[in-house]
Amino acid sequence: MISVKILAAVYPTENPEKVIKAISGLFTGIEIQKETIESTESEKGVSPSFLLTGEGGLDLLFTLHGLIRREKIIDSIRNKAFNKGLSREGLSVRFLLNKQAAFVGVPSVPAEKGSLGAIEVVIGADSPEEMERLFEWLLPLTEEGVPVVEVGVDYVEKG
Repeated sequence: MISVKILAAVYPTENPEKVIKAISGLFTGIEIQKETIESTESEKGVSPSFLLTGEGGLDLLFTLHGLIRREKIIDSIRNKAFNKGLSREGLSVRFLLNKQAAFVGVPSVPAEKGSLGAIEVVIGADSPEEMERLFEWLLPLTEEGVPVVEVGVDYVEKG
């Protein structure tokens, strides 16, 4: 079963409602919780005020799936995020999306790893094969930016 967890630190200079809008615009039907965090300084020397988090299943990725295609960035997201963020055992992938771009409905991988404006996405699978099926659905191989084969969401969930 696919599990999805979304985390975004909210900094003192940010409007929490805008961060919520950014997350909600990328992830279908996400229920967002506010979590307090222990006071630790980030690499930038600024401590976040709190975390916004949300969890769910494959259904959280429906909007992201469509936006990646609308923006024609399948290859970019696969190369910048998924290929680099896949765990050694192939059971999870972790990547960042830019908060500012998400606010206007565009999924974008931030240029800088320690970016204050990042939404962290962690996707888990029960097996490497299930993770591979997720990749084939969310970020299929392309030719000139167009998916070679599109598979349905039911393909990911088959066991």
